[in-house]
Amino acid sequence: MIRNNNVALAASLLLLAEWTSGTHGFLISTTNNGVVKLRQPLLTSTNGGAFVWPNRSVRSCSGDQTIRCFTSRTGHVKQWQRESSFPLYAKKDDNDNEKDPSSSAEKRNEWMRKWKAKMPQIVVDIWSYIMSMMPDLKIGIASFVAGAVIGIGLILVPVYNSVDTMSEPVTLFETILSDLDRGYVDNVDTKKLFETGVSAMLRSLDPYTEFESKQEAVDLSESVSGKYGGIGLVISGTYAKDPQATTVDKILPEGALEDSKLLNGDDDSDMSPVSSSMISDDDDDDDGETLKERMQRKKALKQATEKGIRVVTAFEGYAFDYGMRVGDQLVAIDGQRITSTMNVEAVRNKLRGEPGTKVDITFMRVGVPGETTLSISRKVVQIRDVKLTTLIGKPENGVGYIQLSGFTANAGREVRGAILALQAATEEASGGQNSLQSLILDLRGNPGGLLTSAVDVTSCFVPKGSDIVSARGRGFPGVLYRSRIDPVLSPNTKLAVLINGQTASAAEIVSGAVQDLDVGIIVGSDRTFGKGLVQNVEELPFDTALKFTVAKYFTPSGRCIQSTNYLEGGGLQASNGGYRAQKVADKDKSTFYTKNGREVKDGGGVEADFKISTPRASALEVTLLRSGVFTDYAAEWSKKHVLTKPFNVDEDIYRDFQKFVTKKQNDGDIKLEALYSGTIDELGRALKQSGYKGSTKELERLKVDIVREMERDFQKYRTDIKEDIGQNILARYLPDSMLLERGLKTDKQIIATVKLLDDKKEFNKLLSRIDSPIQQGYASSTVGNSLSTASSDDGSETGIRLKLEW
Repeated sequence: MIRNNNVALAASLLLLAEWTSGTHGFLISTTNNGVVKLRQPLLTSTNGGAFVWPNRSVRSCSGDQTIRCFTSRTGHVKQWQRESSFPLYAKKDDNDNEKDPSSSAEKRNEWMRKWKAKMPQIVVDIWSYIMSMMPDLKIGIASFVAGAVIGIGLILVPVYNSVDTMSEPVTLFETILSDLDRGYVDNVDTKKLFETGVSAMLRSLDPYTEFESKQEAVDLSESVSGKYGGIGLVISGTYAKDPQATTVDKILPEGALEDSKLLNGDDDSDMSPVSSSMISDDDDDDDGETLKERMQRKKALKQATEKGIRVVTAFEGYAFDYGMRVGDQLVAIDGQRITSTMNVEAVRNKLRGEPGTKVDITFMRVGVPGETTLSISRKVVQIRDVKLTTLIGKPENGVGYIQLSGFTANAGREVRGAILALQAATEEASGGQNSLQSLILDLRGNPGGLLTSAVDVTSCFVPKGSDIVSARGRGFPGVLYRSRIDPVLSPNTKLAVLINGQTASAAEIVSGAVQDLDVGIIVGSDRTFGKGLVQNVEELPFDTALKFTVAKYFTPSGRCIQSTNYLEGGGLQASNGGYRAQKVADKDKSTFYTKNGREVKDGGGVEADFKISTPRASALEVTLLRSGVFTDYAAEWSKKHVLTKPFNVDEDIYRDFQKFVTKKQNDGDIKLEALYSGTIDELGRALKQSGYKGSTKELERLKVDIVREMERDFQKYRTDIKEDIGQNILARYLPDSMLLERGLKTDKQIIATVKLLDDKKEFNKLLSRIDSPIQQGYASSTVGNSLSTASSDDGSETGIRLKLEW
């Protein structure tokens, strides 16, 4: 058989027959599938010539110009023609009536000759060139198609594998949720089940990756943008959520804070308040909670409900300007009374609304008879990141101070405006003789915020063209942020940045850039939090959102200051449900160098260049702050006294406060030993289960001794407690900015920093390469496994006023 695409082979065989013996009789025909079949021997020779037998297959050969083969569109052989006189015979298909192809070809050739004769020579040349390029063009098209197929395959195969990998768990999750919704013994809330499952999944990665429900997505958006429609009140009450605390939790979740405490040996988990203080002989319930503990918890809840919804903060420029003050108890909104069943979330939603609308607020104030109603217009409340801008000491000396509490969208603009205001105030106070000499940027307790805002703030201090931060991740395109504007702060102005263990994320970007570029000194007790991770907020359907970690960021020197490595957990075992946290070991830390050649380390936050110890608050002070007794006393004091100027907490006020605390203790409203009662109660239950009743009585005596010791602390820590009393009383009359400015006068780190900035020689020495291992009063970079050391300026134990960081 001869395939239709090899019909030239048949022609060659015919020539062979003619050349060999002169035999000229043969018959060929075609099959329906276009196959040429030899019906009779092509060649019969009596002198031993070659034979080609019928039905013999010939697979390939080249054509011969002396024989032409024509086929129909179906591939059937239509005619054999030899240009010589040798007769050839072909059997055509019976049903084929097509015209002779040779005549058609001759007509086409004739038409082309006439067309070329009529066309301009340039057209003919172009046509000839195109026809000559046809073979190469065909090869190019074929190569392009082949490459496209291969490229698309390389792209689609991984995508297909990914889809295939994800389809199974997605289908299982949907099936399980559907089965539970349809067949569980009781009715189930599928939305809550979904949120539980998703939250558990995300908790296996790290503490920052979270699914945000509708309300949480709104809160997160407000914390990022720093604005909302309302009247500018922070309220508290039953199940209260302090918006400022919520903002901190969204950026630095509780899990991350706990990991930091545990991994750094600073765990104070046993120092959490508990409602019970005595070990009861009553039987424990399934959760280990005694009847007396349950009663104490219910009493605390009742007291919180009776206090109602109270004002914690009234923002300047908003509710404060209308007359709202800290401690005011809200009783009605737009005429609707606030009941005991209404929680903080419900009240907050009623206070907020479209800017331009009004809301009527009815409240009661201690010392003022009856109720007061104010009509307040809602505005776009812009929560300022710069809480305080002021000159410290004599204004003409030009020592500026900026407290930056966060990094929302307007942080860079606010810092830039604050610097310009300080420069103008200095020039005005000095009669144009002095400019701003030094600046303190306070980032203590700043949990961070937007990465772009951190870049904006840093651009105010570093030279134009300086690298500020870079970020890299597995699915995150590498990005480098660089300052493109001239700094607002003059290079001649000395800069100091205050940090502590709660300085994190975006605040560490600013601190790290200032340190790496040697444009300022980092001042603090030790180092920053160590959060070098970048989160992205992805909007999801149904007004929800996903916040997840996408990259790590690196300071200008190339170091990543992330102090904790998070390893993925998960699985069917409950014990493996969460992520695993590991502190970056000292041996794994690498050395980098600042612009001036100073050594800095990665893997542990930003270490202070100039270290000043900060004393920890006493157990008594922590207990009083957590119990809210300072706020309660300030309300009682306001009933009987009128604020005078200047105001100071004298000995009479302090003795009265001690009596107030003692009465609260006797009435069971507060427990001075609450910091330790959790551990003591747990030990008591264990002893009771073991039958050691005698030891249980010893624990009772231990609690009595603890209370006696803490009561003596009223004398030991009277200065700190007096300061807290004064701040809480003044908070009922003064705005936050005035309270913050008042606290600067007793802040030990501020005082020491001002002293450092005044010493130009020592300041410049800190920014240069230090050859000696340790300088008195200054930090030395860690090398290998050695520890950096630093001493405070005077080694004393009294320190900064306690800011609410609990």
